[in-house]
Amino acid sequence: MDLKKFSMAVVGGFFAMFIPGGLWHMLIMHNFYEKYGGDSGLAEPNMLFIILGVLILAVLMAYMYPLGYKDGSPLKEGLRFGVLIGLLWILPYNVIMIGVMGTAKTLVVVDELRHIFEQGIGGIVIGYVYRSKNS
Repeated sequence: MDLKKFSMAVVGGFFAMFIPGGLWHMLIMHNFYEKYGGDSGLAEPNMLFIILGVLILAVLMAYMYPLGYKDGSPLKEGLRFGVLIGLLWILPYNVIMIGVMGTAKTLVVVDELRHIFEQGIGGIVIGYVYRSKNS
């Protein structure tokens, strides 16, 4: 494993997912999440755990990307990979939350689309960091 590329992919992927996620939740869709998100029991979100969660996701994505890379363009392969990750990690969770917490189905659809976009961008950034197996 090329530690330099891996580290760059983690950092790039982290910022590519964290920044849009923050803008989405805090500015663009704040009222939507207040309406459909329910009461979390927290006065304010715990940013330490949000940062840690996105960092863990970026590490896992940066580790997994080279394992399934198909020698396509970084844009195409990164987007394919990121969209797949967005589907794999959040869709089952949200469906379970419908059953466990009564999460609004509207929230599940919007949240899934956001994650497809967010992890898609993260995958593209990671794809551009790795570019090819040989470089």
